[in-house]
Amino acid sequence: MTSPGPADRPVLALDLGGTQLRTALVLPDGRLVARRAERTPTDGPAMVEAAGRALGTASAEAASAGVGAPQALGISAPGPLDPATGVLIDPPNLDRRLWGFPLATTLGQALAVDAYLERDTQVAALAEGQFGAARGIADYVYLTVSTGIGGGVVIGGRLMRGPDLLAGELGHLTIDLDGPLCGCGARGHLEAISSGTGIARAARERGLGDISAARVAALEDAGDETAHQIMEYARRAFAAALVTIVDLFNPTRVVVGGGIAIGQGERLLRPARDAVERLAFRRQAARVDIVPALLGDDVGLVGALSLVRLARVGEDRDRRMA
Repeated sequence: MTSPGPADRPVLALDLGGTQLRTALVLPDGRLVARRAERTPTDGPAMVEAAGRALGTASAEAASAGVGAPQALGISAPGPLDPATGVLIDPPNLDRRLWGFPLATTLGQALAVDAYLERDTQVAALAEGQFGAARGIADYVYLTVSTGIGGGVVIGGRLMRGPDLLAGELGHLTIDLDGPLCGCGARGHLEAISSGTGIARAARERGLGDISAARVAALEDAGDETAHQIMEYARRAFAAALVTIVDLFNPTRVVVGGGIAIGQGERLLRPARDAVERLAFRRQAARVDIVPALLGDDVGLVGALSLVRLARVGEDRDRRMA
């Protein structure tokens, strides 16, 4: 009897977000068991401890349920990071004590499994391409609009990587040269305007208090003019970014996920479609469709399976899609 191969065994998954820390065991068909979510500790060492504890619990639950021992750990985390070494470089939305931290090695050793780290948006792009809204499509862009904003670009079935494996930071497209300061230190980036962090910062600066982006959106719905101006600026910035993205990459589809995008729905996507139709180059605009992601909050967990499979077949540097 042969032992199970990489495609036949479950993997542990960690989705490390600026707001939520999610863990699960992913079965070979993409289903999740032992799924957990908790608020991401703002303290770096506490975050690593919480992640290790949650993953250990998932592994123990899998063993007791008889679904098989996990073959590896796939980690989705904010960038910039180095997927080749498993090190967080300088992610602006995480505690600076984690900058330069070998997250994959640390958690892999603690759990006694091989561990693979990749930027959250790249993992999400893999997941949506294999299990979600871009399944069967060779040329697409994935965007997440959440606590931060990021993306992944797939061209000819391959994830665009760059020589340092860092390409695809679409949240750092410059929208407004005189715009707000981004967490990376530059001004007017899409992330500084349209992300949950950017919207909340604008609310503080405009006198609405220390409130979340979701609360700003609720105030807009209730008729607050300041909240409306903040949200409208965020939507217009997103639409402008989509025009640039469509012109640059000529995708067949743009898949949009993340908490802010889910909450806004067509209120965010419709103006983007209109802007692309009016302002993008005609051939690119005629080809592309802009759709919501299908995998929701679980995208970073499901994508861990794709990440591990690709790494195990020796394609972790060019990320060929299945």
